Amino acid sequence: MTGTRWDWADNSGSAPHLQRVANATASRSAEAYRAYIAHGADCSDGCPGERCSTGDELWQTYEDAKGRSTDGA
Repeated sequence: MTGTRWDWADNSGSAPHLQRVANATASRSAEAYRAYIAHGADCSDGCPGERCSTGDELWQTYEDAKGRSTDGA
């Protein structure tokens, strides 16, 4: 699934036209990835080079947002 799609923009006061917009999946996955990265930068629970349980949960949220599952199901 791509991160953008084409949609009509007709409320800007100009003539209606197509414009590229981010799709909901791309927005959710980007937000989840940012949360994972931000947590990793400030995590005091994990050892260097390893993820803590919160990091694992944030990664799973990212994978779910992308439509992928890493839970073995």
